[in-house]
Amino acid sequence: MTTTPTRPLAGFSAHPEALDDLLSVPQHVRMLALSYLGRLVRAEVRGPLLEEQGERDLRGARKLYLDDALDYRLVYVERRAPHNPRHLQGIHLVAVGERRGVAVYETAARRLRQAAGQEVRRGMPARFQAALASSTRTSPAQSAASAHAPAGVSPAVALSPAARQR
Repeated sequence: MTTTPTRPLAGFSAHPEALDDLLSVPQHVRMLALSYLGRLVRAEVRGPLLEEQGERDLRGARKLYLDDALDYRLVYVERRAPHNPRHLQGIHLVAVGERRGVAVYETAARRLRQAAGQEVRRGMPARFQAALASSTRTSPAQSAASAHAPAGVSPAVALSPAARQR
């Protein structure tokens, strides 16, 4: 009996809202997306790289077309081994949705921006994070938020992503 050497499966992670995206697309698109995700972690398919387009910075992300009409896209990021970029460590699902009005790309760019901000903070030494959290000095961004915050709303709340979307 001969066994075919198998490649180790890549890991899988997803932005929490990307899982909601999967639930919100039509069932046939969801099934295609799940099939593609399986093929991605087995390194059987790979989508084309995306670029920076105006305010949308999608450099490093990739896309897959999910349906024959090319109406739906899946946007993901590959995680490669630091010392061996040929080795795929994981796939991170960023967004799934309609291409119309570049909605899926806007969503993906926003989520990647948020993740980049969290990575910078996560990579910061604990003592700096603690100092930043307990700092009484107001940053220029906080000053701007205070000036535009409604009465009784703290600058931190005014700077939150939910507040900015209003």
